[in-house]
Amino acid sequence: MKNISKTAVRTEGNTASIVKKGKWKQTLIYLFYPVGVVRIWRSKAKIWVKLMYSIFVLPVFLLIAVYSSIVLFGAFLPKLDRTVGNRTDKTIVNKEGNYSATFVKTGTETNNAYELVQVELEPNGGNDWHYHTSFVEEFTVIDGKIRIGKNGDEVMLDKGQTTSANKTDMHYFKNALDKKSVLLVKVTPAAGLEKTLRVAYGLINDGLLKNDMTENPWHMCLLLGYSESYLQGMPGWFQEPLISALAKIAQWKGEDKELTKYYM
Repeated sequence: MKNISKTAVRTEGNTASIVKKGKWKQTLIYLFYPVGVVRIWRSKAKIWVKLMYSIFVLPVFLLIAVYSSIVLFGAFLPKLDRTVGNRTDKTIVNKEGNYSATFVKTGTETNNAYELVQVELEPNGGNDWHYHTSFVEEFTVIDGKIRIGKNGDEVMLDKGQTTSANKTDMHYFKNALDKKSVLLVKVTPAAGLEKTLRVAYGLINDGLLKNDMTENPWHMCLLLGYSESYLQGMPGWFQEPLISALAKIAQWKGEDKELTKYYM
């Protein structure tokens, strides 16, 4: 009797396992819309269930298909070129507000160990929440007062004070004064900071970047790709592959050719 009981328990367990696997297979089938829509219309489900599935699952499937296609295509493209030509101009000026950025040490000069840039910030100017995955940023106030946000907290830095944002730290910096402040930014290891600033300032001066958005959307993808900047509000697993792929696609399309005058 004991053996029979054990056998019955094992049989019930195996049956439950098979049923669970069957349910998972059915779920996966319905997630693949072209097969799922055929299956559901052949089933005995109520008409309203069939209609709801057909109408509401289609946009989800299309979104997943488009996203997957972009990321997969981008995976086969060459790496994004973050290099800069042999420029002798160490200081660039944003003519919109007459504020400058000075490349104290470039990646070329440090063998890509780090980049060091001195940035003038307009009154209350700065950037919004974002993060990076492959480099650390160190901020030192040269003049004025800077508000630094990091992982939901804020600190106020006065002249001579320093703080840093590690990889994946969500952060921002803003001028806390109604007059110009100066911030020294160190990026370790060197990334695409110089190229990002040269392109951004160039686009602003030509009236092609306004309200944090470029006239050409592909240029925005390139700027995000050069600086490897990811934004608040979207999960990293979604936006990191997408931004990387879109930037490489923009490069493949030759959209960066219009930008070469700013950094070569």
